[in-house]
Amino acid sequence: MNKKISVLMSVFNDEHNIENSIKSILNQTYENFEFLILDDCSTDKTREILNKYRSKDKRIKILYNNE
Repeated sequence: MNKKISVLMSVFNDEHNIENSIKSILNQTYENFEFLILDDCSTDKTREILNKYRSKDKRIKILYNNE
């Protein structure tokens, strides 16, 4: 049986590294997962990058802390 798992990642103002982190998770051989990303009130371009990837991959779900 191929069980679905959850992968969690938190991020804060990481616009220079976040794409590599996301790609690393998405390129795993195991594909039956949801990818939950918690943005802890980033003020740089992190949110923009996260939204770009979410629109490309339905496994990505983003949660935003606003403070």
